[in-house]
Amino acid sequence: MPSPLLLRLRLAALVVGVFLVGANSFILGPILADVAVTLKTEPVAVARAISAFGGAAAFSAFFLSGLIDRYAMRPVLAGSAFLLMGGFAGSALSHSWQALSVFQALAGIATGVLLPAIYSEAVRSAPEGQGTRVFGLVLSGWSIALIVGVPLSALLSDVLDWRLAYGVLALLAGLACVVFAATADRQAPVQSGESHSRRAVIRVRGVISMLATGFLFMTVFYGTYAILGLRMRDMLGISASAASLAVMAYGVGFGLGGALARHVDRIGPAKVFPLFLAGSGLVYLSLALATRSFWLSLLATFLLGIFNHFGLNLTVLLLALRKPEARGTLIGLNTTATYIAVFVGPLLMSALYAGIGFGAVSLSAFVLLAVCVALMWRLSKADAAQ
Repeated sequence: MPSPLLLRLRLAALVVGVFLVGANSFILGPILADVAVTLKTEPVAVARAISAFGGAAAFSAFFLSGLIDRYAMRPVLAGSAFLLMGGFAGSALSHSWQALSVFQALAGIATGVLLPAIYSEAVRSAPEGQGTRVFGLVLSGWSIALIVGVPLSALLSDVLDWRLAYGVLALLAGLACVVFAATADRQAPVQSGESHSRRAVIRVRGVISMLATGFLFMTVFYGTYAILGLRMRDMLGISASAASLAVMAYGVGFGLGGALARHVDRIGPAKVFPLFLAGSGLVYLSLALATRSFWLSLLATFLLGIFNHFGLNLTVLLLALRKPEARGTLIGLNTTATYIAVFVGPLLMSALYAGIGFGAVSLSAFVLLAVCVALMWRLSKADAAQ
């Protein structure tokens, strides 16, 4: 049994791992123009690196996440963190958008294994009855990325050089690799190959409903997130810096959700999940009106952060519990769905915004989350009847 110090170090490394993925997921957006100037190209070309990251992460999560159920966590976590460090270091040294895209694809391949491995380890190592609390702590890495990582990267780009942001991420990934190599479990799980084949786990009762919920939930988030700043600037005539405060408000709310997660364990995650999905849907519906006021926009995104924390937390936690011995494969499939949503969501919501208006975006988000509520309510009733 590892010492308490090693356990705390491992937990800290899990949080850092989520932070790294979150920071890389959002870092290019604010500094796109600066990167384009340095690489002597257009911002549209640099944006292809974001697509390369997302596509590679989805591919990796689908085809490689099964490694989590077959091999010890030490080589899986340390190896993927090392690969992520290489992707960040290469991104920092890139001198063309093509090279940046290649190294972002490398970071995506690492992310497709690292993120479900971190989630799986967080769920596995949580004490009985504390799964939501421990997993919520690990998810705080997303909040830190939104509140600290993204604004800091923009500041470094403005004052010094955007390459430094990727250099810092590479250093943190290297430290996480060292900690994982020293503290993660060296024993491989003893499982039959069939138990974690994708075909087998998809057939587990409730898994398709959970994956569909995860996909729709993330489609709504990434689609709305992509145009929220534009909507605020169009309606309120504010600067990009002022609009970015909504992202920070979301991050603060997301972090607060983690602090409140322990109360969910007392009630029962499956019981409250539909309620959090419904609450999230109502907040999205309110955005059409809330974005007419700057302060209401910040309040709405703050509330959205709280509800979305529980949406992500409970999706992954409850999915992993459908078949604990294959949690790596299950979470990998959910990660695949997430990065497909990264692609689908902005396309869907931007088309609605351009063609009809933001009201259609809010209403569509509400409808899609209502479908999630129905799926999870029906699954909860079916589980209770078993």
